[in-house]
Parts: sequence; structure tokens; C-alpha cells
Amino acid sequence: MPTHRRFLATATALGTAAVLAVTGCSTTNKTASAPGGDPSAAAQVAVGNAGPLSAAAAMASVCGDKPIKVGLVDGLGTNSWSKIVRAEIEDEARKCPAVSGVEYVAGRGDLQSTLAGITSMASKGVNVLLVIPDAGPGPAHLSALRAAANAGVTVLPIAADPQGKPGSDYFDYVDWDTPYLGEVWAKWMIDRLGPDGGNIVMLGGPAGNPVSQAHLSGIKKVLAGAPQVKLLTDEPVTTNWDPAMEQQAMSGLLAKYPKIDGVISDYGAAATGVLRAYQSAGRPLVPIATTDDNELSCGFTALKAKNGGYELATVSSRTWIGRVALRKGVAVVNGKADAEPSRLQLDLFEDSTGGSGGAVTPDKACKADLPNDAPPSSQLDTAQLATLFQG
Repeated sequence: MPTHRRFLATATALGTAAVLAVTGCSTTNKTASAPGGDPSAAAQVAVGNAGPLSAAAAMASVCGDKPIKVGLVDGLGTNSWSKIVRAEIEDEARKCPAVSGVEYVAGRGDLQSTLAGITSMASKGVNVLLVIPDAGPGPAHLSALRAAANAGVTVLPIAADPQGKPGSDYFDYVDWDTPYLGEVWAKWMIDRLGPDGGNIVMLGGPAGNPVSQAHLSGIKKVLAGAPQVKLLTDEPVTTNWDPAMEQQAMSGLLAKYPKIDGVISDYGAAATGVLRAYQSAGRPLVPIATTDDNELSCGFTALKAKNGGYELATVSSRTWIGRVALRKGVAVVNGKADAEPSRLQLDLFEDSTGGSGGAVTPDKACKADLPNDAPPSSQLDTAQLATLFQG
């Protein structure tokens, strides 16, 4: 029986107790699933708008002397978000001397290349394998994930739901609560549009990817109770999370619909394309809900001065999510329990209206000395981000 399977029951039990013990370490407590990935096993856990805050989550608490090989397979791997996720995982790995490094494969949006990367990592004998299964529909990755797990690898999908069973198809799935995020955006948008409502659109990533689909499910859930707000796009508009493609897609929507009162985009760096599409069309900016991006934060004040109806809400891009998964994987190898939740419910990181609890305004989030694509909520420091984008 593979080690990760033998350890699962113990890790789940001990981890749940530890999570309950650290509740209250932050001023922002949200509901998330306990370690082991079972959403029904809910516990109150200490998290903040930009990620976990518990001191119990430190790598030092799970690191041991046993040598560990780590692999990372990213189904896309072509944008700035992927670049930062990889750097955050590598940064976390350096905190455990027993981790020899992080081997990396980018699927570049091709499902077969992504599956081959998973298989290759397993054959090379990595102990912990982190996978972003977003090269296609989540279940399309399951056979490769399951095969790697059956080979004794501790497999942890992150940032995209493979829709399998934790503890059986893989050890655990670590991410934000994706539908919940859609709900957060939709509620903010309803508040912005007021009692008269309006028309909104939703732009996503690659066609059929599970992240955008889950966001949309949360959006539709909330809009079902707000008939004054009409979603013009029944499916996420495909943009591959690329700013140029998002600009082109938004330009098409603006040409098709004479009245669009709000935009939800599930990748902030791509949402800059929305701004450019509106500007090119000569139409005033509308409220936009997305993930955090330095260009959006730093450019907000100037754009707001010329577009009275423009507002901005962002949630942390959770480029740090791989750190959580890596600590869980290292804990498994060392036979230790990790206190962190598998799924995090994040509220707004940024709100230009100042109306959300712990959210900051764009001028406070802006880091003028960082590149446009850097998410202000990254757990890399300023020097690390600057170096990363210079490379």
C-alpha cells in the first residue's frame, strides 16, 4: 500500500484537530475543508484575504531529514501567474533543506503534454508531485494523477479541480473555494449596479477549464436571486488568460452588446485587456471584478478620474497556494500532520469602494516599484518579484 495512502487517515485526524486549535489567529476566519480534501468536513480556520496566516503552517513544522524530490506540472505555464506560482513553490522548497529542488514541466495548454509531464515525473521517482490540471476539463487529468499516486507518489492537484476523490485518486486537492469566489464577485457586482441592475459578462481562461466553470457556477448561484442583473454570457468567454485575447474578446462583446454595465474576469493580468477594449471602443469604464494585478491597482486612480462609473474589486490571485500544497506533501513524506485546510474561502483583497471588511483600496495595494504583472498579494518579497520579472 503506497505511503501516502497509509498516512491519509492519520493526517486527516491530526490535521483537523490542529486546525481547530489555531482558529482565531487572524481577524478573518472563513470556512474551509479539513485536510484530506473532504468539503463536508468543515472547520473554522484562520485565513486572511491574501492567504493563510497561521504560524502553525510554517515549513519548519513539517520538514525532516528524509531526502525529498519535488515535481511541478503546470497545465498552462505560459503566463505571469504560472511564473509566480512556480517561484513561490521554489521559494518554499528552499525552506526545507531536505528538498533537493523542484523539477518543472509546462503543458502550455496542451492536455497530452500535461499528461505526459505527470507520467514523466512519476517515472523519475519524485516523492511529491504538484499538478495544476487546467490543460482541459478536470477529469481528463485523472487517469495520469491516479497512476502517479498508485506508483507511490504523493500527488496534490492545486489551483484547478480535477474532480476526483482525495485519498483515492490523489492525496489531496488544495485550492481556494472556487465557486465561493464566483459568489464573492457576483455579490459585489450586484451591490455596484444597485436596484436597477444591468448587464454583465464573464471572461475566463482556456475553453472548458474547470477553474472558470466553477467560478461561473458561483456567479450564477448568486444571480439566481438577483433578476435585475442579467448575465449576457452563458459560458465563460474563452481568453486563455491572455491580455491580448481578452482585449479581443471584450471588443467583440462590446460590438455585440450596446449595454454592458459590469465585467467579471477571473484573471487580473488578463483583465487589463478589458480596460483597453473599453478605451478603444470609446466607452466609459464600468465596475470590474477580478483577481489582483499591480497594473490594475496602480492605474486605478488615474482611470477613475476619467471614468466616474469605474470601480475595482479583486481577490488574491493565490499564487501562494502551491506553498500550502508543498507543505502538505512534505508532511506526508515525513509522517507528520499539516494543520492547514485544503480549501480556503477568500473574501475581497481589494475594493475601490472601501465597502468590504478587510479589503484595501487600490492605492494601498499598488506596489509602484514592481512590474505590472506582479500580484500585490504574492508572498514573494519585493526583491524576489523584481528579480523574477527581470529574468
